[in-house]
Amino acid sequence: MAIHERWQKVGIARERLLMWGASDQCRVNYPILRQLGCRVEALIDDTAGKVSPFAEVPIFSGEQGLDAFLQAADMDSGPLGFVVAIGNPFGHVRTKLHALLCKRGLVPISFADPTALICSTATYGDGLQVMPGAIVHNDARIGDQCIINTKALVEHDCVLESGVEIGPGAVLCGRVRVGENSWIGAGSTVRPRVVIGPNTIIGAGAVVVTDIPGNSVAVGVPARVIRRI
Repeated sequence: MAIHERWQKVGIARERLLMWGASDQCRVNYPILRQLGCRVEALIDDTAGKVSPFAEVPIFSGEQGLDAFLQAADMDSGPLGFVVAIGNPFGHVRTKLHALLCKRGLVPISFADPTALICSTATYGDGLQVMPGAIVHNDARIGDQCIINTKALVEHDCVLESGVEIGPGAVLCGRVRVGENSWIGAGSTVRPRVVIGPNTIIGAGAVVVTDIPGNSVAVGVPARVIRRI
């Protein structure tokens, strides 16, 4: 098998799309999506008075703005795609908005920067966002609405439940399991077979050598729980 056949390309379900969220994650996603041939037709944000970071893309406010945009949108060529551009610790918000937008008839978009590598045996759900230089290895399983940031490494047989975010440069060694809506901080390392519970934050630079319970914040080397959420 040729080397390039080990890696899969994330297929774009729709080239026309909107993004919910108009702050940092949106600004990171936008140039990648454009490079992949997507056209972002609108931004939606819950912050009143929010200004679009892109002069060419209109912004609408909240669910009411979404409905106003959809009523005026050209849907003759099929439903629009969507990306939820909201980082953690708001994975639960991404999954909630995912359900809302699907009910409106939109299609969740998964995408990966062209420099990212995703093994052909890895599987992922809807709404995956993979940033430059990230690597997802053999037989990793990734749920809906996960974000894998720049140069993060998700090793073989890891499981990321829905709403997880892996920070820039973080390393998940083999067979790590991360519960839903958890956030692995930048530059942290998780040793093999560790289980991290749901709704948990692992601090930047932490080294996780034992299981971490859900609904907690863990920091340090080795990582220890410092408070419950």
